[in-house]
Amino acid sequence: MDHSEFVNAHKDGTHKIYVTRSKALRAVSEGYLPRRYQYSHLFWSSIWLLSYPAGIAIMIFQKWWIGLIFLIFVPGSISAAVKKSAFNFVVEHAAEDPGFYQFAIDNEILRIE
Repeated sequence: MDHSEFVNAHKDGTHKIYVTRSKALRAVSEGYLPRRYQYSHLFWSSIWLLSYPAGIAIMIFQKWWIGLIFLIFVPGSISAAVKKSAFNFVVEHAAEDPGFYQFAIDNEILRIE
């Protein structure tokens, strides 16, 4: 499938698009995508990392069970969102840039069925 067919299939939703999660995260963090995607990924990854000390601080300075609930739900939710956004970043940039689309297909980041 060439790039123009991919763009049409993506807009129409006629094909399933599969993205390898670990390779998508690597593509975002190693600079294969434009800076706007990298900055967003870096920001939310930092928020995810900072949510652990925030939960511990809540446990210490507030009620312990509020911090525990925070630690159970917030980091997992942010982590899932970061991974899903990497998927969306790869698909969106592949639709915009034919060169990246070919790179993603060749490196098995992106698979279309």
